[in-house]
Amino acid sequence: MEGRVAALWRYPVSSLGGEALDACAVDATGLAGDRAWGLADGDSGETAFPETKRRWRPAPQIRARTTADGLRLDFPDGRSLPAEASGDALAAHFGFPVALRPHAADAAETATAGPLKPRYERHPIHLVTTASLAALREILPGSAIDERRFRPNLVLDLPGAEGFVETGWTGRLMAIGDVRIRIVERCVRCAFTTLAQGDLPLDPAVLMAIAKRNATHFGVLCTVETPGGIRVGDAVRVLG
Repeated sequence: MEGRVAALWRYPVSSLGGEALDACAVDATGLAGDRAWGLADGDSGETAFPETKRRWRPAPQIRARTTADGLRLDFPDGRSLPAEASGDALAAHFGFPVALRPHAADAAETATAGPLKPRYERHPIHLVTTASLAALREILPGSAIDERRFRPNLVLDLPGAEGFVETGWTGRLMAIGDVRIRIVERCVRCAFTTLAQGDLPLDPAVLMAIAKRNATHFGVLCTVETPGGIRVGDAVRVLG
């Protein structure tokens, strides 16, 4: 099966909206700069979990992006601020003090300062296909089905593919230009897919449909076997 990279996404801050890229370096940790930062309560150190805690639900309304001058946060009111100057704006957005903290796998669970433990232990590349997005749009014609809901790193377009095609790819190798990735497991979805993000409204029907039609799976998680660079438009081949 062959196709191309239709979109490439990076999420510099876990839980916040991401940035669409034209190209990105990829290594064993995934896309360079992906989920390098996290959000925590500035007083208690609690990690942001928008899918389970209402107080964190506004998180994906903020967009994080990487610039030549460093990390910037774009707020829904139109402000764009350097990360290091965003403390007051974050507090106003959430209604309580919020800290941006770098991620580190060996960070303590309950520390109130320093590196933050990532929200999940996950394989570093998440991909979905335009076939899966089309299948979900057909199931939910009244919903706004957009790739942003699912926070993929890669959106792949494979002509002729139908339905939730990537669900059956576990264990297979994929060639994307010179990069090789291994599909390791199906991605189990949570309530984050239902949250309002930008112009996408809150929509519980999204997760209910995925649970009913594809056993809560949407997209797949992958590891990187051969690093390199990926660009939008790169050729893709799903290998045996």
